[in-house]
Amino acid sequence: MFDLGDVPEEVTFSVGELAGAVGDALRRAFPDHVWVRGEVQNLKRYPSGHTYFSLVEKGTGTGDRVRAKVDVVLFRDDRPAITRALKEVPGAELGNDVEVRIRGRVGVYQGRLQLVMSSIDPVFTVGGIAANRERVVRALAADGVLGRNGRLPLALVPLRVGLVTSRGSAAYHDFVHELEGSGFAFQVVVVDVRVQGAAASRRMVWALRELAECSVDVVVLARGGGARADLAPFDTELVARAIAAMPVPVITGVGHEVDRSVADEVAHTACKTPTACAQLLVGQVRAFADAVDASARRVAALARTRAALASHTLDEAARRARRSAPVALARERARVERGHGRVEELGRRRAVDAAREIDACARRTGELGRRGVATAGMRLDAAERAVRALDPRRVLERGYTITRAASGRVVRRPDDVATGDELVTELADGRITSRVEE
Repeated sequence: MFDLGDVPEEVTFSVGELAGAVGDALRRAFPDHVWVRGEVQNLKRYPSGHTYFSLVEKGTGTGDRVRAKVDVVLFRDDRPAITRALKEVPGAELGNDVEVRIRGRVGVYQGRLQLVMSSIDPVFTVGGIAANRERVVRALAADGVLGRNGRLPLALVPLRVGLVTSRGSAAYHDFVHELEGSGFAFQVVVVDVRVQGAAASRRMVWALRELAECSVDVVVLARGGGARADLAPFDTELVARAIAAMPVPVITGVGHEVDRSVADEVAHTACKTPTACAQLLVGQVRAFADAVDASARRVAALARTRAALASHTLDEAARRARRSAPVALARERARVERGHGRVEELGRRRAVDAAREIDACARRTGELGRRGVATAGMRLDAAERAVRALDPRRVLERGYTITRAASGRVVRRPDDVATGDELVTELADGRITSRVEE
């Protein structure tokens, strides 16, 4: 028999007690600060001076899929030391999509695992940026997409331009101002997206796909200069593959002079600034316009030369014609007179022959006419007899009648009429009108 008294009583925690117990366990498991490496995501700096972000680890071969994530907080008092450490190593920054190695203490805040950051390894950060860029480039090269967009031909006159940038930014104004100042009829389709910060890479991919559906000759991906961490979205594999998949050439103008981003490696052409992108397009159109002008000048010069040569040839021909015209005219007049005599003689002969032939035809025609008239008369008499034999009035004279409906249609069956219809019965000597009653 089961005894309830034998069941040990289980401990029930409150939410706060459970969070405290987990925190105590973490402090015992991690009594000292620990080093953690990962990629920064969703970084936010608040007016209070505190900084919050997530440190994520992405799976191999899974693109941007996150395998693990831990929340990190950098308190205001620890931030100056981090800033000084980053300034000591050029290129080292704390920003989104940047792989870092940070040190902090593990804890629990409101039931969530949290790392309180206290220091950073700036050398690892710089090396991580370069290593990530090389990894992405190797992956793209292995898949054969690294030079795909670069093999697309740039239009001779790329006047229809797709622009991916933040509308109203300095990059936007520099690019558009350069095109407008060229005097050429550029048409710019702008997809307004922020090209830095959280989810910037996904926004740029969306913008590129939107422009892929538009009728543009070239796409420009542009932003102004900025911190190296702000340019991290241009090093992502997601953006690189979107550029490689574009059906038209993509030109990048990311605005940094030192390093080439992964987007630069994949793009058709990489420029240092948005203004340089616009200058490239203006130069392409101007080269075409100059070539057209040069061709027009060559055609005009050739036309003038040919016209002068033709005029000279015509003048020479006119002079020769004036010299030879009298002799040729006399020769042709003599030839015409000789021909005229021959034509007259031939005409007289042909007229005599034709008269004899006409007389013979007249005789034959008269004989055939008389025979034809006799034959036609006999045929007409036979036809008249047949018509008289088939005349309906002869049938009516023998006592038969013909009944017609009001429309004139002959009534052959009772079904051809209905009650109330008027009928006209034709006799040999007249007509009778009647109405159908049954």
